[in-house]
Amino acid sequence: MAKLVKAAFGGISVLAMTAGLVNAQATPSLNLYGNSGLIDMPGAEPQPDGQVTGTISGSASDRKVTLSFQLTKRLSASFRYSELNDWTIAGEDNDRSFDLQFQLLEETDTLPGVAIGLRDFMGKGAYGAEYLVATKAVHPKVRVTAGLGWGRLSDSSTVRVGANAQGGVPTAEQWFSGDVGVFGGLAWTTPVKGLTLKAEYSSDEYTREVASGAVERDSPFNFGMEFKRRDNLSVGLYYLHGSEVALRFSTAINPKRPPAVGTRERAPLPVIARPVNYSKSTGWAQDTNYSTTARQKFETVLKEQGLAVEAVAVNGRSAELRLRNDTFNSGAQAIGRAARAMAFVLPHSVEEFVITPVVNGLPASSVVIRRSDLERLENDPMGTEKMLDRAEVRSSRTLPDNGVFAQDIYPDLRWNIAPYVSMSLFDGSGPLRASGGLRASADYYIAPGFSLSGSVTQRVFGNQKDETPPPSGLPRVRTDRALYKSEGKTAIETLTADMMFKPAPDLFGRVSVGYLEPMFGGISTELLWKPASQNWGLGAEVNYVKQRDFDQLFGFRDYDVVTGHLSAYWSVTPGLDAQLDLGRYLAGDWGATLSMDRVFANGWTIGAYATVTDSSPEEYGEGSFTKGLRMSIPLSWGIGTPNRKTYAIDMNTLARDGGARLDVNNRLFDTVSEYQRPGLEAGWARFWR
Repeated sequence: MAKLVKAAFGGISVLAMTAGLVNAQATPSLNLYGNSGLIDMPGAEPQPDGQVTGTISGSASDRKVTLSFQLTKRLSASFRYSELNDWTIAGEDNDRSFDLQFQLLEETDTLPGVAIGLRDFMGKGAYGAEYLVATKAVHPKVRVTAGLGWGRLSDSSTVRVGANAQGGVPTAEQWFSGDVGVFGGLAWTTPVKGLTLKAEYSSDEYTREVASGAVERDSPFNFGMEFKRRDNLSVGLYYLHGSEVALRFSTAINPKRPPAVGTRERAPLPVIARPVNYSKSTGWAQDTNYSTTARQKFETVLKEQGLAVEAVAVNGRSAELRLRNDTFNSGAQAIGRAARAMAFVLPHSVEEFVITPVVNGLPASSVVIRRSDLERLENDPMGTEKMLDRAEVRSSRTLPDNGVFAQDIYPDLRWNIAPYVSMSLFDGSGPLRASGGLRASADYYIAPGFSLSGSVTQRVFGNQKDETPPPSGLPRVRTDRALYKSEGKTAIETLTADMMFKPAPDLFGRVSVGYLEPMFGGISTELLWKPASQNWGLGAEVNYVKQRDFDQLFGFRDYDVVTGHLSAYWSVTPGLDAQLDLGRYLAGDWGATLSMDRVFANGWTIGAYATVTDSSPEEYGEGSFTKGLRMSIPLSWGIGTPNRKTYAIDMNTLARDGGARLDVNNRLFDTVSEYQRPGLEAGWARFWR
């Protein structure tokens, strides 16, 4: 029970703090598994696109903590940590499970919604089941669900068994096989605001629980009531199989519905349209100092917009502005504000605006916008789409000879002292491990592309213990994480010298030396080939690193390794990115990582990943291979003011030594992709903001 309480006030609280403020919108009700459904049985209704839901549920037989993601309009995924009461699975009294559900058909006026699902399909089989389910509204206040179930939902004694003692391997040969069960029920939205009553026929026999004496299943019928507030907080009370009571609490947030109503940011400049008979003379361009004059004007105007000038080059018909965006978490918004500033500052004859965002000294791309398009489309109802069609995104070129760089921009020292909270969700020791305290960080930009960076933490609290899993056949590159947390009370997280460079128009490079992450230090090198207008790219990374001492100060342990990867990046559609990494991991194992990330216009990302290497399931340990869900939440989404800071959460069910990659900062694709064509398309809705 203690672990459940920790989760309630930890990982789930991240959702609860914002959920009460999110705008109301009708959402399907949830079951005890934290997924759309009735009570114990699933349903065919997807949650709103992008929704993130946290659920805590408990009964006499188990307690569950679930995080669910509506990854797309049709596909949802869930991670679950369960504490088993008076029964075990593979000799353990806790379990981690992973679910997927895909909506085959959307509900219409005449046809039900239909979904297919896999429950606990790569764990040890505690809840292993497959189902085909349909849900239909038969009355504005009544919804009916019916379905077919296999495995645990087969209405027989059938149970799913994990592929091995470690779990973590899909048991595809068992899916949709064996006996079939029938389940169903209905939900009635009562006249009492927020109150829904439910009844269902359950095909779950609770075979293991009954055999161990944890449950008495006197009836296949379940009944319950659910109270929902603002569609983001809900509580359920249920009576199960004629013998026990269950409770559920759920809270949800949605990237598309920020808790902050409106934004508190400076309004953009109006587009200053040229007169109909404006002068096209370029005589002013004969002034060789005009770029300097323009730079000074841009520095004043853009500073008020939260942007910084890196360089300016102005010719008679064209001008290039190189800028640094330290304010907006949308690259498209920074580009749009820069374009307005150019229309405000530059002479009427300048028709072509070239806007080059610079990140860590790297010109990420150049966005070319015609001034006449900017003037014509500002108030066009379809102006966002038309501007995207007409804007050209190309690889940046050498600054023209008459270009001038901003003064006093280098060297530049930026520092920060702030509290921090570090969370590990759904690892092998419980649903939540957390530590927190103060972090002091600094970045010293000496010249374009060259910087010194570091961060120091002072831990104030934490529930990590000095415990490690039993020995395996792999070097301990990640399973000593608890020792790093417990012994590194005052710790140097990172301390590096970084060089970012661009040897060719479509080629980016990085060299990082120092204490690269809390557990390893050394040298990291990387090259990325990525044309700015292209939706795919290739990268290569090679690192030589040595394991750091547990106290995370200046010492090292004996273990060292050469690690590296070849990477392929593909923007499948605007807002959906895929990445494949092939290479050698920190434990010396060879393999591949596949990841998919959903990128929202406001900076949210939600993704999933899996790594398979040549280490055996026995060497890897519980979980068999690395897989997880992750999300990154922009601070501006929650507070309503411009800010580029984000909070990352990684839900890795079992972070073991196999498939562990170096966690180095400033990887090139993450650095430049926001300002290249696919990244700009994903956030282009903010161009006029």
